Amino acid sequence: MSIEWDDPLPINVITEWSIYRNDLIKLQGIKIDRWINTYQIRTNVELHGFADASTAAYAAVVYVKALDDDGNPKITLLESKTKVAPLKQISVARLELCGALLLAKMLYQAAIHLKIPMGQVFAYTDSTVTLAWIEGQPIKWQTFVANRVTEIQTLLDNSAWRFVSSRDNPADLASRGIQADDLVASSLWWQGPTWLKETHKYKQTNASYTTTLEERKQRVKTFLCELEEKPIYERFSTLNRMKRVLTYCRRFLLLKPEKQYTDYLSTKELNETMQMCIKLCQRQDFMEEIRDLKESGMVKKRSKLKTLSPYLDENQILRVGGRLQGATIGSEIKHPILLPKHNHLTTLVVRDAHIKLLHGGNRLMTNFLQNQYWIIGLKPLVKKCVRECVVCVRHKGMVLQPKMGELPSVRITPGRPFKTSGVDFAGPIQLRTSKGRGHKAFKGYICLFICMKTKAVHLEVVSDLTSKGFIAAFKRFISRRGHCSDVWSDNGLNFVGAAKELKDNANIRCSSGMKDIVELLANEGTIWHFIPPRAPNFGGLWEAAVKSAKTHLVKVVGNSTLTFEEMTTLLSQVEACLNSRPICQLNDNPDDLFPLTPAHFLIGEATMIIPEPDHENTRLSALDRWTLVQKMTQHFWKRWSTEYLQGLQRRQKWQKSSISPDVGQLVIIKENDLPPAKWLLARILELIPGPDKAVRVVKLKCKSSILTRPINKIILLPRDIKLHEDAHEYLMVGGKNKVLGGRNVGAVSATAQ
Repeated sequence: MSIEWDDPLPINVITEWSIYRNDLIKLQGIKIDRWINTYQIRTNVELHGFADASTAAYAAVVYVKALDDDGNPKITLLESKTKVAPLKQISVARLELCGALLLAKMLYQAAIHLKIPMGQVFAYTDSTVTLAWIEGQPIKWQTFVANRVTEIQTLLDNSAWRFVSSRDNPADLASRGIQADDLVASSLWWQGPTWLKETHKYKQTNASYTTTLEERKQRVKTFLCELEEKPIYERFSTLNRMKRVLTYCRRFLLLKPEKQYTDYLSTKELNETMQMCIKLCQRQDFMEEIRDLKESGMVKKRSKLKTLSPYLDENQILRVGGRLQGATIGSEIKHPILLPKHNHLTTLVVRDAHIKLLHGGNRLMTNFLQNQYWIIGLKPLVKKCVRECVVCVRHKGMVLQPKMGELPSVRITPGRPFKTSGVDFAGPIQLRTSKGRGHKAFKGYICLFICMKTKAVHLEVVSDLTSKGFIAAFKRFISRRGHCSDVWSDNGLNFVGAAKELKDNANIRCSSGMKDIVELLANEGTIWHFIPPRAPNFGGLWEAAVKSAKTHLVKVVGNSTLTFEEMTTLLSQVEACLNSRPICQLNDNPDDLFPLTPAHFLIGEATMIIPEPDHENTRLSALDRWTLVQKMTQHFWKRWSTEYLQGLQRRQKWQKSSISPDVGQLVIIKENDLPPAKWLLARILELIPGPDKAVRVVKLKCKSSILTRPINKIILLPRDIKLHEDAHEYLMVGGKNKVLGGRNVGAVSATAQ
C-alpha cells in the first residue's frame, strides 16, 4: 500500500477492518457441544468429511454421525481446517486435490482416535477431476498429482470417496468465506447437508470419473526382434550322424503306406539328405549369386565367385564351371561343389575328411577334399581342423617351453664350498664283497654332491637306494666337507624319506651323543629343497655332473666288477678329475698360468697337475704364511666373480617365452615312459610363478589326484574345445590309468639350468 506508520489508512481498508472487528464480537454467541453423542459401546458411529477449494483457500470439515438409543441420528461438527492458497498461482483442480489430501489426513486421524472402522468413513468433494485422479493409478499423472494421489490412496480406500454438489458442501463456506451472522445461522455448517441424516442414501456407490487433465504422456517403444532360425545341421558335431538322423527324419516326413522301407539307410537316401543340406548351406551364403544365375545366367562382376564361372546343375546345386570341360576326369572332379568358408556344414565336411583319412595331414586332406568340393579358404580351415583335433594334439605332443629362468642367488653369491649343494644318484653299478671266486656281485649306487657355487663334486658309494643308506652317505659328506645349510634334489623316494627323517628325528639325535653332526643339523639346520616332479631341467647342475662322472666310469671300469674299496678309490680319482676341470676360459693375464677350477676353492690348486717345487726350506713367518693363504683365497674368489660369473650371462637356449596357460584350461600330461594314447587329461588348478613372475610350474587336477608338473610336460588343448562323451573317455583312457608320478612334495624352487 506504500504508506508510512503515521499516515492514515484508506477509507475502504478502514471500512473492511471495522466490519471484520464487529464480526469477531458476534462470534461470542457461538456455542459448540463438547459431547459428540458417542461412548465406548456404541458402534453405529460414522465419520463424514467434506473438502472444497477456491482461488483464495482450500478447506476440509469433518462431522460425526451417531444414532441414539431410539435410532435417531445426531450429527455433530468434529473439526475443520482451512489453508490459504499458495502465493504461486496454481490451478483450482490442484487446489481441490490439496483439499482432498487435507480431508484424508483429518479422517484418518479421527478414525484412529475414535476407533471407528474405515468402512464407516466417508469423504466428499464437488470436483469430478479430483475423483478421477483418486480413482486412477498414480503413474498415469504428473508428479504433483501423482505424489498427492499416492498419499490419499494410502490413507483412505477409493470406495470411501463420493461426489457432492457445491450447494450441499459445507467446506465451500470455509474456502470462500462467510460473515459471522451467516455462520451462526448456517445449518449447513453446523449440521451438514440435510440428506446426511438419512440412513443409506449417501452409501450408494458413485459412477466412475475420467479426465485427461495432468495426464502423463506415455511413450510407447516398440522393438522388433527378428530371430533368424539356424539351419538344422548346426545341431550336429559329425557329418555322418547328421546325415543319418536327417535321413530318418525325411523318411518320417515322406512316409507313404504303399512304399516299403529297408531296415538300413541306402546310399541314395544319404546322398539326397546331403544334397538338401548343401543347397541350404549355399542359399545361406551365396543367395545373391544363385538369384543372378537364375535370372541372367551369370554372376555380377563384384562377386567373389566370378573367376570360377559357377553354374547350377540339375539338382540346383552351385558348382564350379572352370576350364576343365575337356579333361578326361570325373564330372565331380571337373565341377566340384562350392561351399562357403564360414559355415558349420563346411566345418563338418572338413572334420569328416580328417577322420576318414585317419587323422591325415594338411596336404592329404586338401587333395582329398578338392576331388569333391571347392571350399573358399580351404587351407586355413584344414589347418584349424588339425589344430583343434584332440587326437592330433595328443600325438603331436607339442609342449610349452618357457624362457630360461634367472639363476638363483645361491649360484651367484660367494660362500664356503658345499654350504649349499645339490644331490643326485647315479647307477646302478656292480660291486663285489671281496676279491676271488665265489663272491656274487650286488647292485650299488653313486651318490653325487655338487657345490651350487663352485661346481665342486663329491662322490660317495651307496649300497642301496634306501633313506638310511643316503643318510649314511650324507653324514660322510658333511663330515669331510663341513655343514651343508641347503640341499637341493629331485623327488626321489630316498631323498623325501631322508628329509623327513632329518626333520622329525632332530631331538632324538641330540640326545644320542653325536654332537659333531647333531649340533650342526639341530642348531644351524639343513633345509631341503625339492624341484618339481618330472622336471630334470630344474636340476641341470647335478644332471651334468652325473653325466661327466658316468663318462669316466664307463671308460675306465668297462665290464669289470669292483669291490667296495676299489670303487671308493676309483670314485675319489674321478672326483679329483671332475674338480680339476676349468669352470671358465683361461684369461689373458700372464700371471694366471692355470684356469680356475673347483679344486682351487677346496685345496688352493688343481688336484690333477704336476707338483710344484718344495718350499719347505724357505723361511716364512706364521703371519706371512697366513697372509699368503688369505691372498690366494681372495684371488680365487676375485677370478670367480670376474671370469666365472660372466660366463653365466648367456642363455644358450630357451630364449623366447611361450604362451602362458590359464587357470581352468584343459591340458594333457606328457609322460615319456607311456604311449601318447595313455597320457592323462587334467585341468590347471593353480599357476606357480617364479622369482621373475614367469610361470614354469603348475598344479593340475586329474580324475583322482592333484599333481605338480612343469609346463614343459603339459600339452595345451584348444581353448574352445568341447569334449563329448566318447572323446572324454578316449582322453581319460576309460579312467583305468593310475596317476603316474603323483608325489607332490614341498615348495618349488628354481635351481640352475
